[in-house]
Amino acid sequence: MSAVNQQEVLASFKVLVSMAKADGQLLEEEFASLADTFEEIHLPEGVTVDRLLNEEDAPIDTLLSQITSDIAQEMVYQSAYAMANIDGECSSEEQELLDKIGTTFTSSKLWGKQEWLETLERRSTRSSISEQVRQIDDPDKRAIEVENAITDTCFLNAVLGAFPLPGIAIAFDMLIYWNQLDLAQTIGQSWGYDRDNENLRKALFGSLGITGTRIAVSNLAKLVPVFGMVVGATTAYASTWALGKVANEYFASGGEMDAFSLRQAFKKAKKEGEAIYKTKADEIAEKKQAIEPQVQLLNEELKAGSITPDEYQAKLKELL
Repeated sequence: MSAVNQQEVLASFKVLVSMAKADGQLLEEEFASLADTFEEIHLPEGVTVDRLLNEEDAPIDTLLSQITSDIAQEMVYQSAYAMANIDGECSSEEQELLDKIGTTFTSSKLWGKQEWLETLERRSTRSSISEQVRQIDDPDKRAIEVENAITDTCFLNAVLGAFPLPGIAIAFDMLIYWNQLDLAQTIGQSWGYDRDNENLRKALFGSLGITGTRIAVSNLAKLVPVFGMVVGATTAYASTWALGKVANEYFASGGEMDAFSLRQAFKKAKKEGEAIYKTKADEIAEKKQAIEPQVQLLNEELKAGSITPDEYQAKLKELL
């Protein structure tokens, strides 16, 4: 793997900010999402969230010219793709910028980039958690079932987050996102809501900044040397715990919580999740270590083309 220097990392993050501003404006919720996500990771020395978001942007051509290593180019394209497409609303401006990134980086080894990312973006099957919970009228039983769903998803996502593998981690980050979406839908279903209600998903996930932005920044964070297993696992566990708790509160309120209340509750619950993770850290590390050889083999098979992206996802789910 080509070496990645600090200038490349900084330029890579700034490309994501440019993607967020592609339509000519950075909405308050987009700004909050970027700021919160950047604060979760260890930025390069001397780089601040304020500098990333408020400093005058360099021309996109200049930023792209500073990203020269194969791995950084690959991950910038992956992250930009996730940021533009995960919510299913890629604007013409975002697509234009994404095409520019892809064209600029054609010399790098962006193996199967389009097929790979499109497959990750699609979600044809739900996790087994969604099969365990239906509308529950008994408050005590509902509380137990929701708590179990949150705990199970937190553990699963923490194991996924413990694999900070540059170039392949986007698969784990996207699975974390889909698991969180499934958890929120499952909790809503237990309260009697239609799990596929798109407006509820947008209201909850949009307010909390759990969007393609979070996936994009998390993926690029793997370029930062100090980002490792513990950081990724902690963040995945804590954010999933917070989402589950806030989703339960949101649906219990009849969907009446406003964006500010949701964000405040999320931040409080996230700190709680970080504390709980510490009690589970050894168990999570043990599970990660147990499946690591199989995961490495899957990664090699995917890059060699001996399995398809669909088969990769299916086999990864089996391991977990």
